[in-house]
Amino acid sequence: MQETRVRERPDDAGGRSRPAPFGPDSLVWLILVSLLFFLSELLPALLRLPLGADEITYIARTSVQSSGVFLPPVHGHGAGLLAAPVTLLTSSLTALRVWMAFLSGLALFGSLLCWRGLRPAWVLAVAGFIFGSLAITELSGVQVYPDLWAGFGSLAITGLLLQAVQGRARPKIVLPAIGFAAFVIVMMRPQNIAFVLVPTFLAPIVVRGWRQPRVLIAMIIGMALGVIEWVAEAYMWFGGLTNRIRLAKQEPPTLGLHFSLLTQMKTLSGPWYFDPTGGGTAQFSYPAEYLWWLPFIGLVALGLYAAWQLPAKSSTVLALVTGGWVALLYVLLVPFGAPRYFLPTWALFAIVAADGIAWLVTNTQWRKAAIAFTAVFLLAGAISQHVILVGETANAATGRLFAAKAVKVRALGVPPGCVIGDQYIAYYLGCSGPWSGGTVQEVLARAPGGAAAWRPVRVPGLTAPRCASLSTRKHHPGCWYWVRR
Repeated sequence: MQETRVRERPDDAGGRSRPAPFGPDSLVWLILVSLLFFLSELLPALLRLPLGADEITYIARTSVQSSGVFLPPVHGHGAGLLAAPVTLLTSSLTALRVWMAFLSGLALFGSLLCWRGLRPAWVLAVAGFIFGSLAITELSGVQVYPDLWAGFGSLAITGLLLQAVQGRARPKIVLPAIGFAAFVIVMMRPQNIAFVLVPTFLAPIVVRGWRQPRVLIAMIIGMALGVIEWVAEAYMWFGGLTNRIRLAKQEPPTLGLHFSLLTQMKTLSGPWYFDPTGGGTAQFSYPAEYLWWLPFIGLVALGLYAAWQLPAKSSTVLALVTGGWVALLYVLLVPFGAPRYFLPTWALFAIVAADGIAWLVTNTQWRKAAIAFTAVFLLAGAISQHVILVGETANAATGRLFAAKAVKVRALGVPPGCVIGDQYIAYYLGCSGPWSGGTVQEVLARAPGGAAAWRPVRVPGLTAPRCASLSTRKHHPGCWYWVRR
């Protein structure tokens, strides 16, 4: 089960026969689970889901729709670049959703393929089914967010590292692949260097048998390229590296210790986002779903137990340490709950859970009962997560009224090319606006001609309550906009 290759029997001519189409190590299993994941993302509710607040900022600079909206300075443009082949050509929401679903299906296949040889393909397919059936995975697959891609990247680079240090793959293939995976992870979000890549980077240093400088060099090159891209953006759009770092520090939340375990647990079954610092309290939206999460964690523990019985248990330990590291940092350093941040954790834990299932169905005297349990577990997870997906997607859609509010603001006479306090409405107006933690004055100061080239205009006929109702950001009511003098 662990880090073993499926042996091929020589054929009558003395060569090697190809694996059976549905043999335990056939690529068909990985293709099927990736195709199933892609099809599951074509849910009409997902394809019609309006753009989210962060999605707008990720695609604004690579969109066919003219807008002065900027990406928040702390983020990376990776997710927006993935969407760019569609967003540069059309503003069709359906086209964007289908494109991202297609890319995420390919990414699931590629990241599982990086583990081939470390596990039989059918075990990897089980892991892919567990991970791909999560509501947050399916939602993230059609959205322009970086978190799922960090999950795919962490799964891929962990498998590639193991392939490299164990001599399972040719260096001229695996080393560039490691560098590319590290680049993608960092380009999605620079903080991933600390939040995702630390265990993978330290493993070839700490584990004596894995000390191969070329593996570290490949990772360093990939990370450096990702950082260079972020620095280049700083000089293109943010007035230099120092200024971008200064602006990034203004974005909430403030860096510090926050023990948010209970908050993170509440978001396992919805809502997609909850910030307790705003004074609200998160509810357990689907409490029965924890009856599925408990056996999932049990299977992860069983997978570790099964691995511990074998001489080669390094891949299981590395997967658990890397996934656990991501979860630990978000629990300790992030005050709000967002299940998408834990996607790298669930991607890696799914591998170990699949190990537990493999041990149950192949190494116990209760094999029939184990197969029945596995079928119930997988189906119950897929069905219950689908219920959560439908419910939470409907809730999310009601909060994404940016386009509708922009139509109302446009009807009041606000012209394109302006600067307005609400960034998300600004996108649909063809205007500019400040990111979270930023101010209109900072946007004006960076505009051509500086703040002196702009004058404020009050939106006619609006009272204060009406201004607030048109805004999607409580600190930026839409009473005023700025135009060139």
